[in-house]
Amino acid sequence: MVTNKFTDDEILKIKGCYIQGLSCVEIGKIYGISKTPINKLLKELGVLRKSKSNGKKIILSEEQKNKIKEMYCDGLKSANEISVELNLTKSFIDKYLSTVNFRRTKSEAMRVIKTGKKLSDKVKQNMKIGQQKFAKSGNRQQTGGVCKRFVVNGLTCNGTYEKYYIEKLIDMGEVLPNEGGSVITPYGVYYPDFKINDTFIEIKSDYTFDVLIGKIKSRFNGDFETKQLHKIKWVNENIGNVDIIVVDKKNNKLIKKEI
Repeated sequence: MVTNKFTDDEILKIKGCYIQGLSCVEIGKIYGISKTPINKLLKELGVLRKSKSNGKKIILSEEQKNKIKEMYCDGLKSANEISVELNLTKSFIDKYLSTVNFRRTKSEAMRVIKTGKKLSDKVKQNMKIGQQKFAKSGNRQQTGGVCKRFVVNGLTCNGTYEKYYIEKLIDMGEVLPNEGGSVITPYGVYYPDFKINDTFIEIKSDYTFDVLIGKIKSRFNGDFETKQLHKIKWVNENIGNVDIIVVDKKNNKLIKKEI
């Protein structure tokens, strides 16, 4: 049986990931294997979904279309993240994004995530049109602040706190980290700020740390935000250590925090 190839702990985690919305392919990537053993395991456990489709054509409302454009263009979310949030299949979201000519190439997506470099003129223009249409609809809601990007010693820093962190390491003569990349979790894709060896680095200010742990509400949407905390805890328990560093500019300190 396929279950014999996995430990009891792995079986529980795989089942949990699947129930949370990850596909067999995405779960396989986490464990460095193909989707086939994952598919067989879930079938043996009796939780493998046949299909999300009921054979009926899905017709998106204007509100859903605007939401997808906002999430993909403004929020730079992946098709998988959008599909989970809107309870639609990833393949449907992929197809829709291609139909409306918004689809990013893999290289363009990586530039958005890692370097913030400009997209191709075609994609940039399509995204601009989508943003303008959504802005005119009156439904846009600000959910985050504007983040400047800096390049320090070849590393892309999203905001002044990451910039300060890298400059502080240089001043102290410490080994510099690499850019963080991405990790698939049951709660969506986690984008750590940096990574050094097997440790992920998350840079926070006092304010963003308090928002992260649910001590205060976000000033952008007036609500508590716990999704990132769930991602960090899952990565810390299943993939590798996550060090949360609070930058204290006033006292010229880097403070490691526990969650």
